[in-house]
Amino acid sequence: AIFLEHNQPLVFGNEQQKGIKLDGTKPIVVDLAAGEASKDDLWIHDEGDQVKAQILSRIFDDPAKSGLPRPFGVFYETQRPTYESLLMDQIASVKKDQGEGDLDQLLAGNATWTIS
Repeated sequence: AIFLEHNQPLVFGNEQQKGIKLDGTKPIVVDLAAGEASKDDLWIHDEGDQVKAQILSRIFDDPAKSGLPRPFGVFYETQRPTYESLLMDQIASVKKDQGEGDLDQLLAGNATWTIS
């Protein structure tokens, strides 16, 4: 397992002796204890990077072949307005432009028809 921490290198193992670095868009395991790489060479996790989040989501597709650990934690985070906040903003905008409105006037208005 590898536990994802924002702005931290991807390291794992009982003594944090292994790491993951990117070869283009392909993650590869390196042995830090054997000197194959240093922590400065490793992939730094960024919760705001959608492309790397996609790579992380596929990292455990074939663990026997790749030797990659299963990632746990926040892969990707983004700030977006909620439906409720957008709805309330829209209502406030209409009230500002057209006023509060009157249900009785709306029901008694000229937008009616007769069914014959």
